[in-house]
Amino acid sequence: MLLGLLLGACRDADKASGTALFVTIDFPTTLFIDQLVVSGSVGESGIGPYVLPGEPGRLLTNGETFRILLPPVENETPAEVSIEGLHEGTRVAQGSSSVQVRKGYEVELTVRMESAPPVDPNFCVDCPSGCCMNGYCTTSTFQTCGTGGISCTSCNPATADACSQGGFCACGPNPACDPIASDRCDKGRCRCGTKDACPSGLQCVGGQCQCTPSSCSGCCDGNTCVPGNQRDRCGTGGQGCRNCGFLQCRAGGVCG
Repeated sequence: MLLGLLLGACRDADKASGTALFVTIDFPTTLFIDQLVVSGSVGESGIGPYVLPGEPGRLLTNGETFRILLPPVENETPAEVSIEGLHEGTRVAQGSSSVQVRKGYEVELTVRMESAPPVDPNFCVDCPSGCCMNGYCTTSTFQTCGTGGISCTSCNPATADACSQGGFCACGPNPACDPIASDRCDKGRCRCGTKDACPSGLQCVGGQCQCTPSSCSGCCDGNTCVPGNQRDRCGTGGQGCRNCGFLQCRAGGVCG
């Protein structure tokens, strides 16, 4: 499906090339529209979405036109065109219209747009098996992972090797690897160096599991993360444990 001309197409049936729709937009000028998102269908084929113009440069005027060149179709094939009007990237208007196509001819179509609430770019309705990108339902893939119309996530190849059917980035049958506990997803398993991912409280550093401030909320007793609330192992924030001697280990990992 090709958009034959940009905004400002002239109606000239003698010069029309093949089967086409000649679309006129009709909207209140108080909406301050500077771009259009055009989509739709003809028979079982989809139209768009197309963005006109590619970059906003001026406010559009009521009555502007454009042409959509269609693939070969039979007479009286139904066509529907839906248009969203944008202002500075936010949807402010929407409308749709339908017509029956004439094979080898250009058919006129007027789409009336009315004021519409802005689209939430992070959630798409009626998108059960895909995710939402810039307000549009998108097929769930490794680069656009998600289902149920939630915001799409781009999976990180360092921590995942697939987008699961449930719409989350995964390493094998499990969720994506924790970048603190591992350094890669390798053949469906989270790894740190040549071994499995580090246990809770340890960070994968240079292929080795270590107790660090990034991995341990208590204190580090050598290379072991402990709660840090004991007299002989007192501390917090992944720092080295302290021995309080005859003092108590108080809240916040402080001897006193």
